[in-house]
Amino acid sequence: MRKLILTIALLAAFTAGRAQDNPASRLSRDTILIGDQIEWIIPLEMAPGEKYFLEDIADPPAPGVEIIKPMKIDTVAATRKSVKVEGKVILTSFDSGSYYLPPLIAMIERDGGKVDTLYMEGPTLEVTTVPIDTATYVIKDIKGQIKYPLKFKEVVPWILLALLLAGLIWAIVRWIKMRRANRTFLGKPIVKDPPHIVALRALDKIRKQKLWQNDKQKQFYTEVTDALRVYIADRYDIVALERPSREMLADLKKQDIEPRLYDKMEELFTRADLVKFAKYLASAEENEEVIPDAVRFVNATYMKEIDDEKKED
Repeated sequence: MRKLILTIALLAAFTAGRAQDNPASRLSRDTILIGDQIEWIIPLEMAPGEKYFLEDIADPPAPGVEIIKPMKIDTVAATRKSVKVEGKVILTSFDSGSYYLPPLIAMIERDGGKVDTLYMEGPTLEVTTVPIDTATYVIKDIKGQIKYPLKFKEVVPWILLALLLAGLIWAIVRWIKMRRANRTFLGKPIVKDPPHIVALRALDKIRKQKLWQNDKQKQFYTEVTDALRVYIADRYDIVALERPSREMLADLKKQDIEPRLYDKMEELFTRADLVKFAKYLASAEENEEVIPDAVRFVNATYMKEIDDEKKED
């Protein structure tokens, strides 16, 4: 009997000492409504320079309880003899009832390397709902969405966007219409240079580039024949671009052109095809004749056109 009493006394003393040494975690409020948030506070106290470790809290800490913000530890008080810190976890619950939060274990490394283990019981979270007075409560239908009057400032951006789209469509249609009428966007006639002016300008530009003198024969003959093809297409209304030379020359031969001029053009286009496609290297004398022959052909056919117009008048 005496032994049993001694055992009970020792257990009581151990429990009292444990409760006194180990701080208890607590909640910032007694109860919350469903969906509200509450702080779970875990206090610790130690001597300056001592280190602590607080175990992680499981998520969820209890069925039906959710963690909104994980634990954050701050120092709340510090003196020469002690340092107090608090860990705070923000919780919530969306179902009413009593929730028993789990116990926590903290370890403090004391001076000299001794480690104390602190055991903290978890608090109980009470979650309640909004009380309903069933005596006066009347069930009502769900109201429809509230419709606010439309304000002018809300309509302005849409009006401006519609005007912008309308203006853009009008500008595109007008541009297409003016292009077909050979006019500028503002309606002014587009003045095109006569075909012989365009050709002579292009040939003079090629002459100044000195392509064949810099071992660029292929580019030289390509640009010369392209300029002549454009002129022939505009002057005689012949399909001259992107067409074999022999076919284009066959149609050119049907025009009222002096045989001497035609022979020069046939010779020039034949040599150009050899340079471009057969890797033929023309002599300097042949290259020097290209621009003069092309200019002579353009001028002669242009003057022939003027003479024909005078005869018709």
